[in-house]
Amino acid sequence: MPDYYLVIFLMRVVQNALQGRADYFDIRITDVTNTILELKKNEVSKAISGKDTGACVRVLYGGAWGFASTPDISEESIRDAADKAARIARGVSESVKEKTELAAVKPVIDEVTIEMKKSIMDTSIEKKLDLLLSTFDVVKDYDFIVNSTASYKDTYTVEEFYSSEGTSLVMRSPNVLWSLELVGKKDGQLQSVRRRIGNTKGFEAFDGDHHLDCSRDAVASLVSLLNGKSPPSGKLPVIADPELTGVFAHEAVGHASEGDLVTTGNSCFENKIGEKIGNSIVTIKDDATIPGLFGSYVYDDEGVRTRTKVLIKDGILNEFILSRETAKKLNMEPNGGARAESYHGRPLVRMSNTFIERGDSSFREMLEETRHGVYLKGTRGGQVNTSQGYFQFNAQEAYLIEDGELKTPLRDVSLSGHTLEILSLIDMVGEDLSLGHAGLCGKGQTVPVGDGGPHIRISECVVGGR
Repeated sequence: MPDYYLVIFLMRVVQNALQGRADYFDIRITDVTNTILELKKNEVSKAISGKDTGACVRVLYGGAWGFASTPDISEESIRDAADKAARIARGVSESVKEKTELAAVKPVIDEVTIEMKKSIMDTSIEKKLDLLLSTFDVVKDYDFIVNSTASYKDTYTVEEFYSSEGTSLVMRSPNVLWSLELVGKKDGQLQSVRRRIGNTKGFEAFDGDHHLDCSRDAVASLVSLLNGKSPPSGKLPVIADPELTGVFAHEAVGHASEGDLVTTGNSCFENKIGEKIGNSIVTIKDDATIPGLFGSYVYDDEGVRTRTKVLIKDGILNEFILSRETAKKLNMEPNGGARAESYHGRPLVRMSNTFIERGDSSFREMLEETRHGVYLKGTRGGQVNTSQGYFQFNAQEAYLIEDGELKTPLRDVSLSGHTLEILSLIDMVGEDLSLGHAGLCGKGQTVPVGDGGPHIRISECVVGGR
């Protein structure tokens, strides 16, 4: 449990600095140990190991926020940060029109440690580098591969959180991420693929050499792309693999479900709670409670214990991802959706692991129901307009479907549509749920997230080329 006497001392230091200039305040202290390795064409291009320690104080006064951070966790520096945050809040409160309030939560005292079977802190740099060297061994003999970049990053974060309401937390969490990017060339054209493995666990994440299987799969995808044809265009039936399904869940649905976008009029889901917005076979969740996934955590950065958030339940918009501030504005219960990249930033409403829940159709059945369409795998990114609900994604790999069979490989395929329309046009949801697709979500700050789902079939979606 948190050191009782240390907590009392720290709270007194901050309270003395604030001198009554706070209706609420909280303190976050973080200590992050990390290792970053990168290998390009079998040569080490990056090798970094270090620590980042700091603290921040957030103050709510007169309905306005003040925030200040410091890389020095001494008593004096934390006192100065509290004073700066209070002065900012007081200055802003005089002109802010919409006063901020926080939804009530019960104070909690807890200590959480995510256990590692193989500690990243005890694993040597040499062994971590071997992970990348073995990756290169898989891809080195293919002459059509003109560039390969393998990278590894791990972090071990110890975070302390204390609030004026009495919450006191200590959280220890590991995080590992492996990635491979390949660029291939054939007949003057270039294509690229990427694979990632990310988990909230120790070095055991790479037991069974899963990274080597991913590397071989990346090579096979690159071959398909280099031999791919230009895609058809127009409205066609589409089958999306679990990774692309996850991207749709995250980008099109997850972002539109973030409470700050909803409350500022930047979500197509505004004022639609309780409405049917999709096929009844569609259920979409955001869940940080699943052990080991890249976007998992126990308490958010406001000290609220997270829980499973069922964003869409049987086609009906059910809830949003919330901070305490947005929960109050929407008259909902806080659900642990506020996250910060580091002590440098204040918590924002963020996703965790976002996915479409499994259904009861098989991939074979989806193919048989598709006479002429496309099968899309993976993602090269895309863009979403959450306020209007339009999206456009680029698939990493694709195949033409003819008479229920996978045929010609395709390249540079995109799909686009309106979120609310596509949710209604999902007519088959697979039984093959796959989670754990790791990503880094940017929203002014970057946080680890996961997504996934089963295969899904969309009866009609706009398909085109790059």
